[in-house]
Amino acid sequence: MSRTRLTIFSVVCALIGCLALGTFWYNRPTTVTIAVGPAGSEAAKLVDAFRLGLQRERSSVRLRLVSADTPSDSAAKLEREDVDFAIVRTDISFPASAQAVAVWQRNPVILVAPASSGIQRWTDLGNRTIGVMGRGIGFNNRLIQTILREHGVQPNSVRIVEVPPWEAGDAIRNRQIEAMVTIGPTTAKPVQDAIAGIVRETPEGAVKLVPVREADAVAERVPFLESIEVVAGSFGSNPPRPADTYPTLGVVHYLVARRGLDDAVVSEFTQQLFTQRPALAIQHPAANRLEVPETEKGSSVQVHPGALAYLTGEQKTFIEKYSDILYLTIFGLSLGGSALAAVAGYLGLGKREKDPGRLPEVLVLLRDVRATDDNEVLDTIAGRADDIFVEAVEASKQPGFDSGQFATLTLALDRLNAAIADRRRSLAMAEDDAPGEENRPSALPVAVAAAGGFPRG
Repeated sequence: MSRTRLTIFSVVCALIGCLALGTFWYNRPTTVTIAVGPAGSEAAKLVDAFRLGLQRERSSVRLRLVSADTPSDSAAKLEREDVDFAIVRTDISFPASAQAVAVWQRNPVILVAPASSGIQRWTDLGNRTIGVMGRGIGFNNRLIQTILREHGVQPNSVRIVEVPPWEAGDAIRNRQIEAMVTIGPTTAKPVQDAIAGIVRETPEGAVKLVPVREADAVAERVPFLESIEVVAGSFGSNPPRPADTYPTLGVVHYLVARRGLDDAVVSEFTQQLFTQRPALAIQHPAANRLEVPETEKGSSVQVHPGALAYLTGEQKTFIEKYSDILYLTIFGLSLGGSALAAVAGYLGLGKREKDPGRLPEVLVLLRDVRATDDNEVLDTIAGRADDIFVEAVEASKQPGFDSGQFATLTLALDRLNAAIADRRRSLAMAEDDAPGEENRPSALPVAVAAAGGFPRG
């Protein structure tokens, strides 16, 4: 009898030990690597702050930074699988194995010249000298040459010289260059400094910000280019500079992951990134440039399945992911006694589906926006989006509020509002191009501000 009890006790202890070991194994942090740089750059500082945030939140994912000198270096490290994540640019060796996690930032190409230079279009740059600003001068040169060719200008007829942002005004004043091209977010300090210097050294601050009216068509022909709007007043509000929103071309930086990286790891990484974004933006304003990537089928950049699961509210719980293995394990152990069978029954009953809330409705509304040509329908959808947001804010006051789900819903509403704005603009452009309106005076594009949302990725 005593031997039987000792055997049972040993089996129970072994099961408890296995359970403890399994719990420790599942909950241990997974360390992933990310290529970012160069050291001390805005991107490196933001990623390092995110690394500290993962530790502070005791996330199951931990981050280790790997320095990369250029976007092409980051892309090469990811392609060789030396790192798990990287920040890459669409026009610089975009890895075939990369899948998007987030839009890191959008870089519009901005051409600015003194009003007296006579430069009104990109086609006026032939036989001129222009300055270019931005890290990676060789890559930026090739980008500018691509845009010149799309405008029918021979690149070898344009002299391109590198000009640091703090010397842009002096270069214009000393007639070393006749125009300046910046490549970077309009809110970035180097871009702001370069344009402010040119305005300061131009009589009466009269400068011309040159649009690319055919940006949508060019972006269709050149896959790595994107049509981006420069919002009125981006470079000063008194007077507003530019006076009106205008289109230009640009490239996008993506935060990408290896195709083979575990979905659960990428899902947790993505959730933490967007959940911590508001807190990160307090010390690092560049976090405000993070956007949700385009999740629709047929997008130019494929989204990683793990990131997609979080963005669409389809993350799997531990039980959902390993339900088959757990069932077989519990079934086998149940043969040893009724106690294990009871545990197996309890675990089977405990499986629950996570309530997605209003997220599925928002996704349906997003598809409806793409399908409608009626502004009244868009108004109705916009009103419903406002109602959902108000309902979510009210629900945040209740006990048991899920902040992660609220962050996901907010991101989805941002994308919905951006899609509504894009659709309104498309409908307005279609009306402007309708027959019988040839004699209407042309109008510069109107600024479209998505309520806290982000443009399409």
